[in-house]
Formats: sequence, C-alpha cells, structure tokens
Amino acid sequence: MKNTFLFLTLLIVLSASLHTNAFGHINSSQPPEDSLTFYDGHSFPIIGKFHDEKNYHRFPYADSGSLRKPVWNLSLHSAGISIRFRTNATRIAVRWTPLNDAGMPHMAATGVKGVDLYAYEKDRWQYAGTGFPREKTNQAFLLNNGDGLEREYVLNLPLYDGVESLSIGVNTGAVISAPKDPKLLSNKPVVYYGSSIAQGGCASRPGLAFTNILSRRLDRSFINMGFSGNGTFDSSVGDGMARVNAALYVIDCNPNTKAELIYDGAVNLVRLLKSRQPGIPILLVEGFHYDTDFFKANKNQDVDKKRAELRRAYETLKKSGIKSLYYKKGDNLTGNDYEGTVDGVHPNDLGMMRIADALAPAIRAAIRK
Repeated sequence: MKNTFLFLTLLIVLSASLHTNAFGHINSSQPPEDSLTFYDGHSFPIIGKFHDEKNYHRFPYADSGSLRKPVWNLSLHSAGISIRFRTNATRIAVRWTPLNDAGMPHMAATGVKGVDLYAYEKDRWQYAGTGFPREKTNQAFLLNNGDGLEREYVLNLPLYDGVESLSIGVNTGAVISAPKDPKLLSNKPVVYYGSSIAQGGCASRPGLAFTNILSRRLDRSFINMGFSGNGTFDSSVGDGMARVNAALYVIDCNPNTKAELIYDGAVNLVRLLKSRQPGIPILLVEGFHYDTDFFKANKNQDVDKKRAELRRAYETLKKSGIKSLYYKKGDNLTGNDYEGTVDGVHPNDLGMMRIADALAPAIRAAIRK
C-alpha cells in the first residue's frame, strides 16, 4: 500500500512538470524544446518596412535625427512588420524578446507585445495561433500536431513594442525556407500614416490591426506609419513615405492634429509627396466620431471642425491641379452601434474589422485609378 502511494505521488509530480497551456492546465502533448531547430527571423523575407537594416524598426537609424523624438521612439515599435516563410513543419514555435516589455491598461498584452501566425489555406490567409508574452524573453508554440503539409506562413510582430530578437523554431527534420508563393510580396505596398488607431490600438493581437487585415485582403504589404498621439502631418515622416515606391499613400492624421493645423499640414504634406512621387496616388481619410462624445454637449463638434479643415485642404489641392488625390469620409468607420471601440476612441477587434471593410473599397479604387 505504501509503495502504491509513493508511485502515485511520483506520477503526479512528473505530470505536473510537463509544459502547461495558456491557461495553466497540464498539456502532455506540448513537445519538448530539444525537438526544435530555430532559425533567425532575418533569414526570411520581412515585409512592412522600407529599409534594409537588420532590425524590426519602422524607420532606419539614419532618420533618428530628423524625426521628432516621440515619433522616433514609436518607430522602434514593430507595428505592421511581418515575416514570410514556408514550411512543412508539424510544430512551429517562436522565441522572441520584446524591446521594452511594454504594457497598456486598455490593450491586451497579445496585441501590445505578442505575435500571431497565419497560414495560406484554400485561397485565403487563415489564423493559426498566437504567441502569448509572459516574460522578457518568450517561447510559444503557434502550431502543434500539424498535418505536415507544406504551406506558406506570415508571422505578425508586436504592435506597441519593438522586437529585440526573434527566431522561428520547427520540429527537427522539417523543411523551412523563404516563401515560394508571391503572396504579400509581389505587389507594391501601401504606406499608411496615422495615429494610435493606425498603429493598431487596441487590437487583441497583431493580425487584427486593420492595416494587417487589409494587407491580407488586398495581397500587398502595408507599411504602418501610425504613431500613437503623434500622427500630425510631419514633413519628416513625409520624407520617409516619399522614399517608398508605393501603390498608394494614405494620410489619416486628423485624430492627433489640432483643427487649426490641419489645413496647412495636409496641403504641405501632399505637395511634398507629389513633388517627390508625382505618380503615386494619395488618399486622405477623415477621423470618425467618438462613441463617448455621444453624451457630451458638443457632440463631436471638434471632429467635425477637423473634417471641415481636411476637406478644405483637399479642395484647395484639387483646384491647384494635384492629380490622383482621393478623399474618404469618416462616417461609420467603426459602425454606428457604439460597439466598435474599447474606450470610445480606440477600436476593438470588431471596430478594426469594420474600418478595414470601410477602407478596402476606397483603397482598391485609388490604386486602380
């Protein structure tokens, strides 16, 4: 009887030592780390950035002196940057170290500093798994017990933190390579300049930021130039935009800009871009009404004033002869049922999807024309 009790105790201890899943439950199917072979993320094509430095920053170090300091610091966040690869692995893991190990009270950690994975399956990108950030350096399995079929993958990086290092692990013996399919790689990118909303606040995971949704939907990378609180028509950001041979430039800076600065800011930025890249179309996007302003006495009057100034800039530019300039109204970008935000301003996942739905036709039309 005593031996039986000791055996059962030992069995329980051994079982508890197995890897656990995201909720702390025992998961005996979690493979041991030593069965994986890891490859540096820079071994594969990286999309969503416009420079060749071996990092996951949105601007190169050469621009650190010309950008405003808050913009430079935010450019170290990896919003919109993704890694494309192909593998027949049955297990895919990611090991990554966030730059700042940041946290936000109104946004899930998986969106702030997590990663997520999509596989190309039956003519569309299908979600495959999320990497949960728990420590300064993390390892997470994004695929386990897979079928072993060779597929194309895209790994989306954190929205509100940077990446110090990242490697992709596959079961030993699996083949992993650069992509063979040109999905997200062959078409010119869209450069999207905006606010915290454009940066991805407050998507629950990176793939659900509306620029990443649009990237998969329109089969082209989006270079995310959303800077939280700092999307203000900066000419220094415009200089970076103009270095990209893009399919389209999108300017969505109303939320962060005072109404009295929007007209001059928009006119000057559009003229800068057109002087450098006259053939690339530009889309101006209005801000949407904030849900929390519904009960306020001014009822989004500030948003409406900003819209009027952006529209005035658009009409001035058109009258001056600027070609391929388009305009998207902000009505109902997150829906009209007041369920599309976390805090009345920043979209939740539903709001992100609605923004993508609203912008996709305008972006397609501007690129086609």
